[in-house]
Amino acid sequence: MKQSYTLIKNELLEHKIIIRLPLFLALFTMVVVVLVLSNINNFSFNIQMNDIDGWQPPITASSFAGVVGSVSLFIAGIVSLLSFFTYSARALAKERKEGSLAFWHSMPVSDSKAIAIKLLVALVVIPLFSSLLLLFVDITVWIVAMWVMPANMLVENSLSLVAIGLHWGQFISMMAAMSLALLPIACVIFCASQLTEHPLLVLFVAITLVKFISYMLFDSMAIGTWLNKVSNLAFNILTSNHPWQTLTSVGMVTLLGLLVLSVGIFKTSVHLRSGD
Repeated sequence: MKQSYTLIKNELLEHKIIIRLPLFLALFTMVVVVLVLSNINNFSFNIQMNDIDGWQPPITASSFAGVVGSVSLFIAGIVSLLSFFTYSARALAKERKEGSLAFWHSMPVSDSKAIAIKLLVALVVIPLFSSLLLLFVDITVWIVAMWVMPANMLVENSLSLVAIGLHWGQFISMMAAMSLALLPIACVIFCASQLTEHPLLVLFVAITLVKFISYMLFDSMAIGTWLNKVSNLAFNILTSNHPWQTLTSVGMVTLLGLLVLSVGIFKTSVHLRSGD
């Protein structure tokens, strides 16, 4: 356990974008709040839609801060996705490029454990840091709302600590579904990053070529459609009101196949790393 903690800590130190991006957005949020509070006497907010007075965003009892809460959840999810792709493309390539791979091979850490830790960072640690960003934004919104809104509006817009906890739980559940969808993509990127310095570009070109060749051979977009559905699954989960239903919408056979594929590509990555 101590070794795993040390390896995760090292990944965070080596790839500071995981911490810096959420921290930057948190500081930006603080600046916005300070500006709002410093001009609170001159601050007004009005919503109009096709000149319809009294229009309100769709707010439910379980939705923290209505549209504002939905936007903050979406932004935190985008931050998680950006951090995922940035990290996964560099996690194995960086140690090869900087020549530190020989050092790690001299340490009592197996290649399978080293890559598993990187998967853990990409699929668990990064979403957790993004959830902290969401918590910070939600608490900031709640504090500002308590400052400027009467009690009845706080209740109407579900602005409470309980609602914040439910909102965070909703985000964690969504991130769990997204991580399962991103597992095969992470394994593919890890494998490709040991063969090229531009794994994301190679992956994009490979998917495009497979779509084109399959269409030329079979005169059908079925394979391309399936690839689009799988590759866009994480983003579709992020934009869905029912993340787990969106995940299972690709079919249990497809999910099982992706899991088996992930295991095979993971073992290939271990073999490539151990062979350097």
